[in-house]
Order: sequence, then C-alpha cells, then structure tokens
Amino acid sequence: MKARLRNAICGLLLGGALAAAVPALADDTLDRGIGSEWSSLDPQINFDAAAGWILQDAYEGLITFGPGGVIQPGAAESWDVSEDGRTYTFHLREGLKWSNGDPLVARDFVNGVLRTLDPATGSEKGYYFYSTIKVKGAAAIANGETTDTSGLGVTAPDDRTVVVEMETPAPHILDLMGAFQMAPLHKPSFDAGGPGVFIDPARVVSNGAYVIREVVPQSHVLLERNPNYWDAANVKIPFVKYHVTEDVNTELKRYRAGEIDVTYDIPINQIEALKAEMPDQVFISPSTEVTYYSFNLTRPPFDNIDLRRALTLAIDRETLEGKIVKGGAIPSFAFAGGFDPTYHGPSIAEASMTQAEREALARELYAKAGYGPDNPLRISITSTVSEDSTKRAQGVALMWKKVLGVETTVNAMERKAWLDEFYTMDWDVFSDNLVGDFAGAETFLSYMRPSAEPGYQWVKPEYDAAMDVAAEQTDRAARNEKLAIAEKILLDDYIFSPMAIQPQRQLVKPGVRTWVPSPAGYYNSQFLTLD
Repeated sequence: MKARLRNAICGLLLGGALAAAVPALADDTLDRGIGSEWSSLDPQINFDAAAGWILQDAYEGLITFGPGGVIQPGAAESWDVSEDGRTYTFHLREGLKWSNGDPLVARDFVNGVLRTLDPATGSEKGYYFYSTIKVKGAAAIANGETTDTSGLGVTAPDDRTVVVEMETPAPHILDLMGAFQMAPLHKPSFDAGGPGVFIDPARVVSNGAYVIREVVPQSHVLLERNPNYWDAANVKIPFVKYHVTEDVNTELKRYRAGEIDVTYDIPINQIEALKAEMPDQVFISPSTEVTYYSFNLTRPPFDNIDLRRALTLAIDRETLEGKIVKGGAIPSFAFAGGFDPTYHGPSIAEASMTQAEREALARELYAKAGYGPDNPLRISITSTVSEDSTKRAQGVALMWKKVLGVETTVNAMERKAWLDEFYTMDWDVFSDNLVGDFAGAETFLSYMRPSAEPGYQWVKPEYDAAMDVAAEQTDRAARNEKLAIAEKILLDDYIFSPMAIQPQRQLVKPGVRTWVPSPAGYYNSQFLTLD
C-alpha cells in the first residue's frame, strides 16, 4: 500500500458527529484501533494507511487483497494481459451494485481515476497512474497540460470492461488496482453533494463489503455489512467499528477491558511482558514501511549537502533502534531494499564504514559546512506523538548533540496535525515514513520521482531518466538492475537520512480468526471472522 502515513489532504472533517440511524450493537462488532483520527474518508484523496483500512472495507477495486495481502479478484472477476505487457483488460462481475442499489459499471472506475488525476481534486495519489505505472495520457491531465480526458489510457468500452493502456510494461500493476489506489466513483451522489458526501453516512455511496453508518470525529467510524455487495453472503462480521486510539497505553487498557479487538500498535516497553502473558495475541510481523528523516531543501542550511551528510552519518542506527526505541525495527542505510529478495539495491556510500568512522567524517563535514562549538547548528525535528516516533526523535537529538554539538528540539504533534505540517514546509527535519503498496523497490522509488511531486522540492532529471529506463524493462532481473541505478542517484543526494524498516505491532483477540500478517498492511474485515 502506498500509504504514506503523513501525506493526506484533511479538509473534509467536520466538527460534529454525522450519523444515520444505527442499530443496537452487541458482540457482532469487530472493534479495531486506528491510532490517530483518520485523515480523510474521501477514496480519491486519502493517502493515510490507517484511514485506508476503513476505505478498503467500504470500497472495492478491480482486485482486492485477501488474507496475507494476497491479490485476488475483486470487482473484476478476471483480466487479460497483452503480449507486450502494456494493456490489461479487466472483466467486471455481472450484476455489481453500489450500496444504494444503483448498477456499478466500468465507467465508475474510469471516473475514479479521472477525479484522482484532476488537479482540482488535490489528490496526492495521481502519481500511481503516471509514475508507479505509466498510464497513457495520465501525466498530462495531472499536470494540467490538458483538460481533454479522451486521451486517458483508462477506458470503459462497455459496462463490464475496464481497459488500462500503459506506455511501458508494468508487471506490478495488479498491486495498484485495489480500492486504496483505484476506488470507483459514484458520480451522481458526488455531483449532487461534492466531497462532503464521503463523510455523511446519509449520503455516502460505496461498493465494498461494508458501508459507512456513523462518523464521529475524534471518536470512531462505524461500518455495517453492505447487503448489495456481490459477496455479502460470505462477509461474516455484521459491524466494524474503527476507534481513534491516539495514546497506545490507553489503547492497551481498552484492549484488556474488551473494548478493542485489534490494536493499532503495542506499547514498546511492554512488548516482552505481553509476549509472556498472551503470546498467542501478540503479532509482530514484517512490513513494507520505511522510516527516514527528510531535510527541508527549501531553506538554508539544508541546501548544503555536506550538512545533510553530516547529520545522516552522526546517527548510530543500531543503538537507536536496538537500545533506545526497542520497537523491533531493522536499522537501514537504504530506502527501497530489504523487501524483495531479488532486488539488490545500494545503501548510502558510508554504510560499509564503522560507526566511529562515520562519526569522524560527520564532524569533518559539519565543520566544512561552517558549524562548530562556536557556531552550533540549531534545528528542530517534527515528529508524531507516537511512542516510537518520539523516542527515535529524542535519540537522534542526543546523538546529534554528542557527535556534532547540534542543538535540537523535538516538535511532536498528533498525526493529523503532523500530516498537515509537511506541506507547509515550515519545518527543518521531518520524521518521515512510507508504506509500500507491495514488497518491491518500484513502489518506493516511483514515489520519490521529482516528476511525481511528492513534496520534497527535489529536482533531479537524472533520477527521472533512470526510472524511465527501468520502466521499459520487461525482464524482472533487468528491471531491478536499472532500479538500483536510480536508487543510488537518490541516496547520493542525501535528501533524507535512511533510518529503519519498521515492523507491524498489533494485539489481536483470540476470537478474531484468519488474521494473517500482511507486509503491505492489508487486513480487510470481510475476510475475518469473529467468535
């Protein structure tokens, strides 16, 4: 899931509860923690992995993700691939309906892509269609070069056929055909009510296994099984309630009290005790989430690569993750490696040094950038209030002080505010992360393309060119070889400091069945059962 946790547009949330009539609830409700408040419930805008869980339940793409995140047919029952790998033809199931009973047709998927690409929408997901995969005509629409959408390579030749034509082969395309990336749009309700329809349970129309029944800001979102879903007979859990659980220790108390069935996280300092107490309920598994510290290239002194290198090299990742954070993360000097065993990508140039050698070089670079005991650098780290993020920021601040003499403050804020803060560019160093849609280098590297405009203000034509070369490769080994060349260009500019690969940490009640670890974080409620 390209579910970069910080990146979302949040203008749709209202100050009060929006609710339709909700049936009385008993033990037929799956209660799931979601961490901070959802960023957006707009399927064409949301880019927050946790909010994505809600939308994966409420919407269905051409494909869906079963237990363990395995790709399986969704709204499309089958698909064909052209010999050159550039055209995918999806065949929709017969008799598909929206939650209000309206027929769901192929054009609804085209409309969803068009709205995502429309610059007026303000979506950050458009790059899926012109960077991660290169759909014909998508870039020109997204960049505002044309308002003529007839050239878009996503078409509906009839009500049950969606055709996706690409400029280059994309063996990973199916990973981007799920609801998070390619939700359909019910145009009649959207045209009548605008973006507000997505948070008003009385007006929201969706096509997934569940429909939104209640939205209470800072509290919860309640979903109810959708009787018009094509596979409703096999959706076992009648209700799913996503709870805001900002504080992980409070979430644990609610879990123990039986108010939460699946937590968003586990308090790091209690992991070992919980493993001993309830080993069958502790799930710590690999994920496709990378953590990195981004530098604000738009303001001095971060336009100085020597300073960016110094700050990067002064961090002792082994000590940071193993002795300070202690959350199970794997220290990393790379960005896109560590997920696909067939991809052998680079690390930063100094990764082979000892930590002492890196620190010595960091001091030299710090002095070269004009800083020292008589002129210490004073900066801030913007992070979330989550336990691991705060500990990591505090640990980095201590290391920068010890090695370089940098005076660092930690600006920790709730996730929603942190998400908004990124695009203000009013920060020095941003505690950043990215969750890949799949376990492959391309999902990470395509996001960092300057042409994808992720918000880093990084201009590097060489990187875009290298990614273009990789995109032309149909052979997996050749494609990975070219992607590794692109990653080296990215890492050599030190626009961020690679930190670690994060695990997923959750507590799951024994009564929740078929909970299978999914590296990209797909846990659709329709595939779970509740004893």
